[in-house]
Amino acid sequence: MSANFTQVSGPGGRSQTLVPGASTQTFLWNPSSLKGQLDGGDYIYAKRAKLRTTGFITNTLGTGPSSLNIEQIQQALGKVRVFSQFLGEMVNKSSTSVALLTNHDMYFVNGFRPYTRKRPTSAVTTAVVVPVEIITEIPFEREYLDRSTDSCPWLPFLEGGQIEVDLSPNTSLTPYGWTPTGNWIQTCTIDWYCDKQALIHCPVQSRLYQVTTQGPEFVIRAVGSPNGLDGVTAGSRLAVLSWLFKGSSQAESIYDSGFYAQFGGGGVLPGTAGINRLDVPFRSQVSIDDVNAWVESFLSDVGPTRYHPNIVTEASSNDLADWPYVMDAVEAALNYNATTPRSLINDALNFLPLIWPGHYDKISDMQKVNGDLSFSCSFGGTPPSNVLNLFRTDEICGFTPQKIYDIMERMGLRHVDQGGSFNVVPKYASAKKADMTTVWGFPLKIVDVRKGR
Repeated sequence: MSANFTQVSGPGGRSQTLVPGASTQTFLWNPSSLKGQLDGGDYIYAKRAKLRTTGFITNTLGTGPSSLNIEQIQQALGKVRVFSQFLGEMVNKSSTSVALLTNHDMYFVNGFRPYTRKRPTSAVTTAVVVPVEIITEIPFEREYLDRSTDSCPWLPFLEGGQIEVDLSPNTSLTPYGWTPTGNWIQTCTIDWYCDKQALIHCPVQSRLYQVTTQGPEFVIRAVGSPNGLDGVTAGSRLAVLSWLFKGSSQAESIYDSGFYAQFGGGGVLPGTAGINRLDVPFRSQVSIDDVNAWVESFLSDVGPTRYHPNIVTEASSNDLADWPYVMDAVEAALNYNATTPRSLINDALNFLPLIWPGHYDKISDMQKVNGDLSFSCSFGGTPPSNVLNLFRTDEICGFTPQKIYDIMERMGLRHVDQGGSFNVVPKYASAKKADMTTVWGFPLKIVDVRKGR
Protein backbone atom coordinates (compact mmCIF):
# COMPACT_ATOMS: atom_id res chain seq x y z
CA MET A 1 0.00 0.00 0.00
CA SER A 2 1.28 3.46 -0.84
CA ALA A 3 1.38 6.32 1.67
CA ASN A 4 -2.11 7.72 1.33
CA PHE A 5 -2.30 11.03 3.17
CA THR A 6 -3.07 14.69 2.61
CA GLN A 7 -1.14 17.49 4.30
CA VAL A 8 -3.32 20.18 5.84
CA SER A 9 -2.57 23.89 6.02
CA GLY A 10 -3.57 26.48 8.58
CA PRO A 11 -3.33 30.27 8.99
CA GLY A 12 0.46 29.93 9.29
CA GLY A 13 0.85 27.59 6.34
CA ARG A 14 1.71 23.88 6.44
CA SER A 15 3.84 24.31 9.56
CA GLN A 16 2.79 26.37 12.55
CA THR A 17 4.97 27.64 15.37
CA LEU A 18 3.95 28.67 18.88
CA VAL A 19 6.05 29.55 21.93
CA PRO A 20 4.65 28.25 25.25
CA GLY A 21 3.58 31.12 27.47
CA ALA A 22 1.42 31.96 30.45
CA SER A 23 -1.86 31.05 28.74
CA THR A 24 -3.25 28.35 26.45
CA GLN A 25 -2.66 28.83 22.72
CA THR A 26 -4.14 26.93 19.77
CA PHE A 27 -2.71 25.26 16.68
CA LEU A 28 -5.42 25.74 14.04
CA TRP A 29 -5.80 23.72 10.83
CA ASN A 30 -8.25 24.26 7.95
CA PRO A 31 -8.72 21.22 5.66
CA SER A 32 -9.34 22.35 2.08
CA SER A 33 -9.16 21.09 -1.52
CA LEU A 34 -9.92 17.55 -0.38
CA LYS A 35 -10.52 15.05 -3.18
CA GLY A 36 -13.52 12.74 -2.94
CA GLN A 37 -12.47 10.30 -5.66
CA LEU A 38 -9.34 9.08 -7.36
CA ASP A 39 -8.94 9.42 -11.10
CA GLY A 40 -10.11 5.82 -11.48
CA GLY A 41 -13.34 6.55 -9.61
CA ASP A 42 -12.51 5.03 -6.21
CA TYR A 43 -14.00 6.93 -3.26
CA ILE A 44 -11.66 8.37 -0.61
CA TYR A 45 -12.37 8.00 3.12
CA ALA A 46 -10.55 9.60 6.08
CA LYS A 47 -8.91 7.20 8.56
CA ARG A 48 -7.33 9.66 11.00
CA ALA A 49 -5.93 13.13 11.46
CA LYS A 50 -2.33 13.00 12.63
CA LEU A 51 -0.44 15.82 14.30
CA ARG A 52 3.32 15.89 14.75
CA THR A 53 4.50 18.34 17.39
CA THR A 54 8.15 19.06 18.11
CA GLY A 55 9.49 21.32 20.83
CA PHE A 56 11.81 21.60 23.77
CA ILE A 57 11.58 21.06 27.50
CA THR A 58 14.04 22.47 30.03
CA ASN A 59 14.78 20.85 33.37
CA THR A 60 14.31 23.31 36.23
CA LEU A 61 15.11 21.19 39.29
CA GLY A 62 17.98 18.86 38.60
CA THR A 63 16.14 16.33 40.69
CA GLY A 64 12.68 14.91 40.40
CA PRO A 65 10.83 11.72 39.63
CA SER A 66 12.61 10.91 36.38
CA SER A 67 12.86 12.02 32.80
CA LEU A 68 9.44 12.39 31.29
CA ASN A 69 7.88 9.37 29.61
CA ILE A 70 5.46 9.49 26.69
CA GLU A 71 2.42 9.29 28.99
CA GLN A 72 3.43 12.24 31.16
CA ILE A 73 4.51 14.55 28.37
CA GLN A 74 1.05 14.54 26.76
CA GLN A 75 0.03 17.24 29.24
CA ALA A 76 2.17 19.74 27.32
CA LEU A 77 -0.77 19.74 24.88
CA GLY A 78 -4.38 20.46 25.82
CA LYS A 79 -7.81 20.02 24.29
CA VAL A 80 -8.64 18.82 20.77
CA ARG A 81 -11.41 19.56 18.29
CA VAL A 82 -12.43 18.33 14.84
CA PHE A 83 -15.29 20.30 13.30
CA SER A 84 -16.99 19.57 9.99
CA GLN A 85 -19.30 22.12 8.38
CA PHE A 86 -21.40 19.22 7.15
CA LEU A 87 -21.25 16.69 10.02
CA GLY A 88 -20.81 19.04 13.00
CA GLU A 89 -18.57 18.31 16.00
CA MET A 90 -16.81 15.11 14.99
CA VAL A 91 -14.48 15.44 18.00
CA ASN A 92 -15.94 17.68 20.66
CA LYS A 93 -13.43 20.02 22.28
CA SER A 94 -15.38 20.16 25.54
CA SER A 95 -14.77 16.46 26.11
CA THR A 96 -11.44 15.57 24.48
CA SER A 97 -7.82 16.26 25.37
CA VAL A 98 -4.53 15.00 23.96
CA ALA A 99 -3.84 13.12 27.22
CA LEU A 100 -7.23 11.42 26.99
CA LEU A 101 -6.72 10.47 23.34
CA THR A 102 -3.20 9.13 23.82
CA ASN A 103 -3.38 7.57 27.29
CA HIS A 104 -6.82 5.97 26.95
CA ASP A 105 -8.54 6.07 23.57
CA MET A 106 -5.77 5.16 21.17
CA TYR A 107 -5.12 1.68 22.55
CA PHE A 108 -8.77 0.79 22.05
CA VAL A 109 -9.18 2.26 18.57
CA ASN A 110 -5.81 0.88 17.43
CA GLY A 111 -6.71 -2.70 18.26
CA PHE A 112 -5.10 -2.61 21.75
CA ARG A 113 -1.66 -1.82 20.36
CA PRO A 114 0.53 1.24 20.92
CA TYR A 115 0.02 3.49 17.91
CA THR A 116 3.49 5.03 17.90
CA ARG A 117 6.97 4.54 19.30
CA LYS A 118 7.77 5.47 22.88
CA ARG A 119 10.42 8.08 22.42
CA PRO A 120 13.10 8.61 25.07
CA THR A 121 13.85 12.00 26.56
CA SER A 122 16.91 12.54 28.73
CA ALA A 123 18.56 11.95 32.06
CA VAL A 124 17.64 14.46 34.76
CA THR A 125 20.25 17.21 34.81
CA THR A 126 19.76 20.81 35.93
CA ALA A 127 19.05 23.17 33.01
CA VAL A 128 19.36 20.44 30.39
CA VAL A 129 17.30 21.26 27.28
CA VAL A 130 15.74 18.24 25.62
CA PRO A 131 14.09 18.15 22.17
CA VAL A 132 10.84 16.22 22.18
CA GLU A 133 8.43 14.86 19.59
CA ILE A 134 4.76 14.15 20.27
CA ILE A 135 2.62 12.24 17.76
CA THR A 136 -1.11 12.74 18.28
CA GLU A 137 -3.69 10.74 16.36
CA ILE A 138 -7.31 11.80 16.13
CA PRO A 139 -8.95 8.59 14.95
CA PHE A 140 -11.92 7.97 12.69
CA GLU A 141 -11.04 4.32 12.06
CA ARG A 142 -11.80 1.77 14.80
CA GLU A 143 -9.49 -1.25 14.72
CA TYR A 144 -11.60 -3.17 17.23
CA LEU A 145 -14.38 -3.50 14.65
CA ASP A 146 -14.73 -6.52 12.39
CA ARG A 147 -14.05 -4.09 9.53
CA SER A 148 -12.13 -1.19 10.99
CA THR A 149 -12.93 1.27 8.20
CA ASP A 150 -16.71 1.13 8.73
CA SER A 151 -16.42 4.33 10.79
CA CYS A 152 -14.33 6.32 8.28
CA PRO A 153 -16.13 9.35 6.76
CA TRP A 154 -15.91 10.46 3.14
CA LEU A 155 -12.88 12.77 3.02
CA PRO A 156 -14.65 15.89 1.60
CA PHE A 157 -16.92 15.99 4.67
CA LEU A 158 -13.91 17.63 6.39
CA GLU A 159 -13.69 20.34 3.74
CA GLY A 160 -13.85 23.86 5.19
CA GLY A 161 -13.85 22.60 8.76
CA GLN A 162 -11.34 23.00 11.55
CA ILE A 163 -8.85 20.86 13.44
CA GLU A 164 -7.68 22.45 16.69
CA VAL A 165 -5.05 21.38 19.21
CA ASP A 166 -4.24 23.49 22.26
CA LEU A 167 -0.72 24.13 23.48
CA SER A 168 -0.83 24.17 27.28
CA PRO A 169 0.73 26.98 29.35
CA ASN A 170 4.43 26.72 30.12
CA THR A 171 3.56 25.61 33.66
CA SER A 172 1.94 22.37 32.45
CA LEU A 173 4.96 20.20 33.36
CA THR A 174 6.30 22.25 36.30
CA PRO A 175 5.49 19.66 39.02
CA TYR A 176 7.66 17.15 37.16
CA GLY A 177 10.54 19.64 37.19
CA TRP A 178 10.33 20.51 33.48
CA THR A 179 9.21 23.57 31.51
CA PRO A 180 8.18 23.66 27.83
CA THR A 181 10.45 26.20 26.12
CA GLY A 182 11.53 27.42 22.72
CA ASN A 183 9.59 27.00 19.49
CA TRP A 184 6.89 24.33 19.37
CA ILE A 185 6.20 23.40 15.77
CA GLN A 186 3.24 21.36 14.55
CA THR A 187 2.22 19.81 11.24
CA CYS A 188 -1.08 18.10 10.35
CA THR A 189 -1.93 15.33 7.90
CA ILE A 190 -5.05 13.28 7.19
CA ASP A 191 -4.51 9.59 6.39
CA TRP A 192 -7.04 8.04 4.01
CA TYR A 193 -7.93 4.87 2.17
CA CYS A 194 -9.88 4.27 -1.04
CA ASP A 195 -12.72 1.93 -1.95
CA LYS A 196 -14.62 1.32 -5.18
CA GLN A 197 -17.85 1.19 -3.17
CA ALA A 198 -19.72 4.40 -2.27
CA LEU A 199 -20.36 4.15 1.48
CA ILE A 200 -22.03 5.99 4.31
CA HIS A 201 -19.96 5.44 7.44
CA CYS A 202 -21.34 4.68 10.88
CA PRO A 203 -20.64 7.76 13.03
CA VAL A 204 -18.80 7.22 16.30
CA GLN A 205 -18.91 9.58 19.26
CA SER A 206 -16.21 9.47 21.95
CA ARG A 207 -18.01 11.05 24.89
CA LEU A 208 -16.96 12.15 28.36
CA TYR A 209 -19.53 11.95 31.16
CA GLN A 210 -18.92 13.97 34.31
CA VAL A 211 -20.41 12.61 37.54
CA THR A 212 -19.74 14.34 40.86
CA THR A 213 -20.42 11.92 43.71
CA GLN A 214 -18.77 10.04 46.54
CA GLY A 215 -20.44 6.78 45.50
CA PRO A 216 -21.10 3.99 46.05
CA GLU A 217 -23.67 4.37 43.23
CA PHE A 218 -22.64 6.06 40.01
CA VAL A 219 -25.30 7.16 37.48
CA ILE A 220 -24.25 8.11 33.96
CA ARG A 221 -26.98 10.22 32.42
CA ALA A 222 -28.34 10.24 28.85
CA VAL A 223 -25.93 7.75 27.31
CA GLY A 224 -26.40 7.64 23.55
CA SER A 225 -27.77 11.15 23.11
CA PRO A 226 -26.31 13.31 20.31
CA ASN A 227 -23.22 15.25 21.35
CA GLY A 228 -22.59 17.81 18.63
CA LEU A 229 -22.80 15.56 15.58
CA ASP A 230 -25.43 16.72 13.08
CA GLY A 231 -28.22 14.40 12.01
CA VAL A 232 -27.61 11.46 14.34
CA THR A 233 -30.37 9.54 16.05
CA ALA A 234 -30.71 9.15 19.81
CA GLY A 235 -29.27 5.88 21.05
CA SER A 236 -25.99 4.13 20.39
CA ARG A 237 -24.19 0.83 20.43
CA LEU A 238 -21.76 1.03 23.33
CA ALA A 239 -18.28 -0.22 22.44
CA VAL A 240 -16.25 1.24 25.34
CA LEU A 241 -17.10 2.47 28.83
CA SER A 242 -14.23 3.27 31.21
CA TRP A 243 -14.17 4.77 34.69
CA LEU A 244 -11.19 7.13 34.61
CA PHE A 245 -9.08 7.41 37.76
CA LYS A 246 -6.88 10.16 39.09
CA GLY A 247 -3.81 8.02 38.54
CA SER A 248 -0.56 7.93 40.41
CA SER A 249 2.71 9.84 40.07
CA GLN A 250 6.05 10.31 41.78
CA ALA A 251 5.58 14.05 41.32
CA GLU A 252 3.38 16.16 43.58
CA SER A 253 0.17 17.88 42.42
CA ILE A 254 0.20 16.29 38.97
CA TYR A 255 -0.95 12.88 37.76
CA ASP A 256 0.70 10.91 34.98
CA SER A 257 -2.42 10.02 32.97
CA GLY A 258 -3.49 13.68 32.73
CA PHE A 259 -7.16 12.68 32.41
CA TYR A 260 -8.41 15.35 34.82
CA ALA A 261 -5.87 18.08 34.03
CA GLN A 262 -8.12 19.80 31.45
CA PHE A 263 -11.36 19.30 33.39
CA GLY A 264 -10.74 20.94 36.75
CA GLY A 265 -9.23 18.03 38.68
CA GLY A 266 -10.87 15.25 40.66
CA GLY A 267 -10.86 11.50 40.36
CA VAL A 268 -10.60 8.49 42.66
CA LEU A 269 -7.47 6.58 43.67
CA PRO A 270 -8.76 2.98 43.42
CA GLY A 271 -6.19 1.40 45.72
CA THR A 272 -6.62 4.01 48.44
CA ALA A 273 -10.40 3.69 48.15
CA GLY A 274 -10.06 -0.09 48.21
CA ILE A 275 -12.59 -0.95 45.51
CA ASN A 276 -13.49 -4.54 46.40
CA ARG A 277 -16.87 -5.20 44.78
CA LEU A 278 -18.60 -4.24 41.55
CA ASP A 279 -22.29 -4.46 40.69
CA VAL A 280 -22.59 -3.70 36.98
CA PRO A 281 -26.09 -4.50 35.68
CA PHE A 282 -25.35 -3.86 32.00
CA ARG A 283 -26.86 -6.56 29.82
CA SER A 284 -24.74 -9.67 30.59
CA GLN A 285 -22.35 -8.10 33.11
CA VAL A 286 -22.28 -9.40 36.66
CA SER A 287 -21.73 -8.64 40.33
CA ILE A 288 -18.31 -9.65 41.53
CA ASP A 289 -16.35 -9.33 44.76
CA ASP A 290 -13.02 -10.33 43.21
CA VAL A 291 -12.37 -7.14 41.28
CA ASN A 292 -8.92 -8.43 40.38
CA ALA A 293 -10.67 -11.03 38.23
CA TRP A 294 -12.50 -8.22 36.40
CA VAL A 295 -9.22 -6.51 35.51
CA GLU A 296 -7.54 -9.82 34.67
CA SER A 297 -10.40 -10.63 32.29
CA PHE A 298 -9.83 -7.31 30.54
CA LEU A 299 -6.09 -7.93 30.27
CA SER A 300 -6.70 -11.39 28.82
CA ASP A 301 -9.22 -10.09 26.26
CA VAL A 302 -7.29 -7.14 24.94
CA GLY A 303 -3.89 -8.79 25.26
CA PRO A 304 -1.52 -6.00 26.34
CA THR A 305 0.62 -8.56 28.22
CA ARG A 306 4.30 -7.66 28.18
CA TYR A 307 7.34 -9.25 29.74
CA HIS A 308 10.00 -6.71 30.56
CA PRO A 309 13.46 -7.95 31.55
CA ASN A 310 14.57 -7.01 35.05
CA ILE A 311 17.15 -4.48 33.95
CA VAL A 312 17.90 -3.30 37.47
CA THR A 313 15.44 -4.68 39.99
CA GLU A 314 11.83 -5.82 40.04
CA ALA A 315 10.95 -2.36 41.39
CA SER A 316 12.14 -0.56 38.28
CA SER A 317 11.09 -2.99 35.56
CA ASN A 318 7.90 -5.06 35.65
CA ASP A 319 5.08 -6.11 33.38
CA LEU A 320 2.44 -3.99 35.12
CA ALA A 321 3.95 -0.70 33.99
CA ASP A 322 2.20 0.60 30.84
CA TRP A 323 -1.42 0.74 29.74
CA PRO A 324 -3.83 0.47 31.59
CA TYR A 325 -1.41 1.34 34.41
CA VAL A 326 0.96 4.28 34.67
CA MET A 327 4.00 3.94 32.46
CA ASP A 328 6.45 4.75 35.26
CA ALA A 329 7.80 1.30 36.18
CA VAL A 330 8.92 2.32 39.68
CA GLU A 331 5.57 3.89 40.48
CA ALA A 332 3.63 0.87 39.15
CA ALA A 333 5.69 -1.50 41.32
CA LEU A 334 5.39 0.67 44.44
CA ASN A 335 1.61 0.82 44.21
CA TYR A 336 1.24 -2.89 43.49
CA ASN A 337 3.53 -3.85 46.38
CA ALA A 338 1.73 -1.46 48.74
CA THR A 339 -1.39 -3.66 48.72
CA THR A 340 -1.78 -6.68 50.97
CA PRO A 341 -2.55 -9.07 49.45
CA ARG A 342 -1.18 -7.90 46.11
CA SER A 343 -3.94 -6.36 44.03
CA LEU A 344 -4.42 -5.19 40.44
CA ILE A 345 -6.75 -2.55 41.90
CA ASN A 346 -4.12 -0.10 43.06
CA ASP A 347 -3.43 3.61 42.66
CA ALA A 348 -1.27 3.06 39.56
CA LEU A 349 -4.36 1.88 37.61
CA ASN A 350 -5.34 4.66 35.21
CA PHE A 351 -8.87 3.45 34.54
CA LEU A 352 -11.26 0.60 35.18
CA PRO A 353 -12.87 -0.77 32.00
CA LEU A 354 -16.57 -1.52 32.52
CA ILE A 355 -17.43 -2.34 28.89
CA TRP A 356 -14.83 -3.11 26.26
CA PRO A 357 -14.82 -4.59 22.75
CA GLY A 358 -13.11 -7.75 21.73
CA HIS A 359 -10.83 -8.02 18.74
CA TYR A 360 -12.79 -7.52 15.50
CA ASP A 361 -16.19 -7.13 17.14
CA LYS A 362 -19.38 -7.01 15.12
CA ILE A 363 -21.43 -3.84 15.53
CA SER A 364 -24.61 -5.89 15.77
CA ASP A 365 -23.29 -7.64 18.90
CA MET A 366 -22.69 -4.44 20.85
CA GLN A 367 -25.04 -3.33 23.59
CA LYS A 368 -27.71 -0.79 22.62
CA VAL A 369 -28.10 2.10 25.04
CA ASN A 370 -30.45 5.08 25.01
CA GLY A 371 -30.75 6.54 28.50
CA ASP A 372 -29.13 6.27 31.91
CA LEU A 373 -26.64 3.64 33.05
CA SER A 374 -25.79 2.99 36.68
CA PHE A 375 -23.45 0.76 38.63
CA SER A 376 -22.28 0.55 42.22
CA CYS A 377 -19.15 -0.53 44.04
CA SER A 378 -17.97 -1.14 47.58
CA PHE A 379 -14.96 0.51 49.21
CA GLY A 380 -12.76 -1.38 51.65
CA GLY A 381 -10.29 1.45 52.19
CA THR A 382 -10.74 5.22 52.47
CA PRO A 383 -14.01 6.10 50.69
CA PRO A 384 -13.63 8.91 48.16
CA SER A 385 -14.96 12.37 48.89
CA ASN A 386 -17.59 14.08 46.75
CA VAL A 387 -15.35 14.53 43.70
CA LEU A 388 -15.65 14.70 39.94
CA ASN A 389 -15.54 11.29 38.24
CA LEU A 390 -15.03 11.03 34.48
CA PHE A 391 -16.41 8.21 32.34
CA ARG A 392 -15.17 7.76 28.78
CA THR A 393 -17.22 6.02 26.09
CA ASP A 394 -16.98 5.08 22.44
CA GLU A 395 -20.53 5.09 21.03
CA ILE A 396 -21.46 3.87 17.56
CA CYS A 397 -24.44 5.86 16.33
CA GLY A 398 -26.62 6.13 13.26
CA PHE A 399 -27.79 8.88 10.93
CA THR A 400 -31.40 10.01 10.60
CA PRO A 401 -33.15 9.30 7.28
CA GLN A 402 -32.94 13.00 6.36
CA LYS A 403 -29.20 13.09 7.03
CA ILE A 404 -28.76 10.01 4.84
CA TYR A 405 -30.52 11.90 2.04
CA ASP A 406 -28.24 14.89 2.64
CA ILE A 407 -25.08 12.77 2.64
CA MET A 408 -26.04 11.12 -0.64
CA GLU A 409 -26.82 14.50 -2.17
CA ARG A 410 -23.45 15.83 -1.03
CA MET A 411 -21.72 12.84 -2.64
CA GLY A 412 -23.60 13.47 -5.89
CA LEU A 413 -25.65 10.27 -5.51
CA ARG A 414 -29.24 11.41 -5.05
CA HIS A 415 -31.63 9.00 -3.33
CA VAL A 416 -34.60 7.62 -5.29
CA ASP A 417 -36.94 9.19 -2.72
CA GLN A 418 -35.54 12.56 -3.79
CA GLY A 419 -35.87 11.90 -7.50
CA GLY A 420 -32.47 10.28 -8.00
CA SER A 421 -31.25 6.86 -9.01
CA PHE A 422 -29.57 5.58 -5.84
CA ASN A 423 -30.63 3.73 -2.73
CA VAL A 424 -28.90 2.50 0.44
CA VAL A 425 -28.64 -1.01 1.85
CA PRO A 426 -26.70 -2.37 4.84
CA LYS A 427 -23.08 -3.01 3.96
CA TYR A 428 -23.33 -6.54 5.31
CA ALA A 429 -25.71 -9.07 3.79
CA SER A 430 -26.58 -10.54 7.20
CA ALA A 431 -28.00 -7.22 8.45
CA LYS A 432 -31.75 -7.27 7.95
CA LYS A 433 -33.28 -4.12 6.49
CA ALA A 434 -36.88 -3.11 7.07
CA ASP A 435 -36.64 0.64 6.45
CA MET A 436 -34.19 3.50 6.93
CA THR A 437 -34.99 3.80 10.64
CA THR A 438 -33.74 0.31 11.49
CA VAL A 439 -30.19 0.45 10.17
CA TRP A 440 -28.62 2.81 12.71
CA GLY A 441 -25.19 1.79 13.83
CA PHE A 442 -24.41 0.05 10.55
CA PRO A 443 -22.42 1.32 7.56
CA LEU A 444 -24.49 1.63 4.39
CA LYS A 445 -23.71 0.88 0.78
CA ILE A 446 -25.00 3.27 -1.85
CA VAL A 447 -26.29 1.31 -4.84
CA ASP A 448 -27.45 2.36 -8.28
CA VAL A 449 -30.98 1.00 -8.65
CA ARG A 450 -30.61 1.11 -12.43
CA LYS A 451 -27.74 -1.38 -12.28
CA GLY A 452 -28.82 -3.32 -9.21
CA ARG A 453 -25.48 -2.62 -7.48
